[in-house]
Amino acid sequence: MAAEAAERHLELLREEREAELDQSRAWQESVPLKELQRRGVCLLNLHAASQRTGLYGRLLVTFQPRKHSPDAELPSNSFGPGDITGLYDTGSQGDPLCTGIVTRVTPRAVTVAFEDSQDTLSLDHERSYRLLKLANDVTYNRLKKALNALKQYRGGPASDLIDVLFFSAEPRAFSETKPLQLYNTSLDASQREAVSFSLAQRELAIIHGPPGTGKTTTLVEIILQAVQQGLKVLCCAPSNVAVDNLVERLAGHSVRILRLGHPARLLEPIQRHCLDAVLARGDAAQIVADIRKDIDQACASSFPRHHLLDTLHQQGPC
Repeated sequence: MAAEAAERHLELLREEREAELDQSRAWQESVPLKELQRRGVCLLNLHAASQRTGLYGRLLVTFQPRKHSPDAELPSNSFGPGDITGLYDTGSQGDPLCTGIVTRVTPRAVTVAFEDSQDTLSLDHERSYRLLKLANDVTYNRLKKALNALKQYRGGPASDLIDVLFFSAEPRAFSETKPLQLYNTSLDASQREAVSFSLAQRELAIIHGPPGTGKTTTLVEIILQAVQQGLKVLCCAPSNVAVDNLVERLAGHSVRILRLGHPARLLEPIQRHCLDAVLARGDAAQIVADIRKDIDQACASSFPRHHLLDTLHQQGPC
């Protein structure tokens, strides 16, 4: 049953993705660039005001309008942190020079993080560029990978959970559970019951309630109790903000937290828990930091000094 459902969802996922790509192609091929800019999904006539390494080794490039006034502002747009964008030469058609993720948008500038190094992506301060918001294929690729794994899954540790989710078996509970010593003693009776119930289930527990009833607070307690029992916990949510909220609440307790995801999509206080930050605190981090500093100093000489200083002043420390 699970394999059949996975195959059906794969077909629907492919159709949804093709429709999204067709719409994106239609925009690029039939809609004038000025109209795309008016709709807020494209920024024209930009120049690379500065570039530096940051955000744990990624190339950060700040783009500003190519106008004589230093106070020139970007047109009204829908760009925001976490958006995937393509970088194009102003006069070119076809595929982008590269793609990146928006990290910061101000009225006068937009900063994009590229995986390409400064050697690979050589931007000329005198040239004009444009940015175009692209369809996000990260979610599609993850869903496709998960559905393919589900379709081929046989006899592993997740078999019992899969059987319950697809109604091939009834959920089960442990016959005995240990008394709980709560971390949060202010939980009300319904929250305490939810914590005890969830920890007693072998495969699946659902906590349901309207907004503001303390579901996240209850989840934090469940996670802390599970960790105290020696379990490893993987937390997922429909949005980055929801996961960041969990991390922020767990950070006050003595538990090891590793936040997965692109740093550009995380709230700033949470970035110290991301994988890139953990690696940056490793033994070789200082050597890497010195190398990046040398790269930035070398590249800074290729940009007009006043542009570089203005941009760094706007952005603050990396």
